[in-house]
Amino acid sequence: MIVLENVRKTIRGKEVLRGISLTVKPGEIHAYLGHNGAGKTTTFRLILGILVPDSGRVEVLGVNPLKNPEVRAKIGYLPEYDLLYPNLTVLNNLRRYALLKGVYDEKELKDLIEFFELEGYAKKKVSALSSGTRRRVAMARAFLGSPEVLILDEPTRGLDPEWRLKFKRFLGEYARENNASVIFSTHILSDVDEVCENVTVIMEGRILFSGSLGEFKELAPSGETVLVKVAEVKGALRVLRENGYSPELRGEYIVLEDAESPEINALLVGAGLKVEEVKRKEPSLEEVYTMLHGRLAQ
Repeated sequence: MIVLENVRKTIRGKEVLRGISLTVKPGEIHAYLGHNGAGKTTTFRLILGILVPDSGRVEVLGVNPLKNPEVRAKIGYLPEYDLLYPNLTVLNNLRRYALLKGVYDEKELKDLIEFFELEGYAKKKVSALSSGTRRRVAMARAFLGSPEVLILDEPTRGLDPEWRLKFKRFLGEYARENNASVIFSTHILSDVDEVCENVTVIMEGRILFSGSLGEFKELAPSGETVLVKVAEVKGALRVLRENGYSPELRGEYIVLEDAESPEINALLVGAGLKVEEVKRKEPSLEEVYTMLHGRLAQ
């Protein structure tokens, strides 16, 4: 479990965190979102016990990571930038980090190399690898010692679509099977929709929102975007305009903003038009995130 309670931190005269409170329970994957400079990396360094909070409480697995540095062996960290030893081979990178962390196990190294499909690169220097392959090495490093806490900063950066999907599936299974607490930061919000249960959004060191993914989606504007598919497009456009709507034709669908699906369906059917499909377009997490920042930043 990760617990931050009213945490404040000032760096070089700037208050980077302004009363952050956050709990990530065992088995939970928690999205931690914010613009660059919002305070995410500072939060991660506090959880790792690298920084000292000015005030407030930081606990990892029930202990203060500063006073109990041995807890770091139970934390897996994937930074945004890989921070690997460029002149060491893949295998020796993992060996060195395992030794530094105090979790050296040759069988585990072999299993991680196999899972992350690094067998063909094990004896190659990291400097010779593509960005996507280096990312997989950094991922393997994060899972050394089967950590109970994972801090993942832009974990799918640089991965191809196949590996993004594979990693997200693996992460969900890992969190459930190992009862691990995972804090997950990303700018790819579709990843959040697929793997995270709870969301915290920060801006300039303050929390804008913290709650379930469902509650986050409910922040979207109440007016629906309705997509309609009809046999007689021209007739439908005319009827909708006559009734005060501003329809747009996008591909095979007529799109209406701030409309209600039942009303649109009833209107077109009442006009004698054959409606093949009518559906609501769910707002994307990017739209909700942007709206939240715009609304609360004012």
